[in-house]
Amino acid sequence: MHSGSVNKAINLKDKEKDYIKIKKVFSNLENIDIIDIISSKDEIFANKGEADEILSYINLIFFDKIKENTAYIKCMNITQDTKDRLNKNNNFDMTIDNFIMTIWEEING
Repeated sequence: MHSGSVNKAINLKDKEKDYIKIKKVFSNLENIDIIDIISSKDEIFANKGEADEILSYINLIFFDKIKENTAYIKCMNITQDTKDRLNKNNNFDMTIDNFIMTIWEEING
């Protein structure tokens, strides 16, 4: 029973660098070029099986940013729509590319 919790803790520790990278990119959309986000896509979404978890984390980042810019509410909706599309087996790369471009445009208009 404890080994499951220990394994989860170890996995989270292993993913710490990934989550730092995700936060750096998605908490700074106002100051980052779209090309930089797209170029980091392959690193952030390297494990396609974890896309739902990654998108949930991105939504938490957006929730924290609502105080600074209410456009992040729309970004949260876009993120949820992206999760839904991926769960319906849409093309992964096209869906993530669309997600990135749409949220960047929402913030940077």
